[in-house]
Amino acid sequence: MDNKKINQKPEEPEVERVQWFGMDGLLCLLYAVLGCIYSYGIINRIDWIVGIMAPGTAVLITVSVFLRYCFEVGSFTKKANKNKK
Repeated sequence: MDNKKINQKPEEPEVERVQWFGMDGLLCLLYAVLGCIYSYGIINRIDWIVGIMAPGTAVLITVSVFLRYCFEVGSFTKKANKNKK
């Protein structure tokens, strides 16, 4: 056996961390805010909050997150294409 391989320390896997001030934090905040909005609307029997405002807010945030990730993936592919040339 090779002595270099025996004496090397095993590589530690990278740990993924939650970025509270990034997109992950926004999604957690959205969950809490929508929960409060739905609860208020249900308790006080305000139909337009439960039927229109909260779902509309969820759709807007979801679409914005999706578009952000699409632009991120697009920027990675552009960088990869530049590195190939």
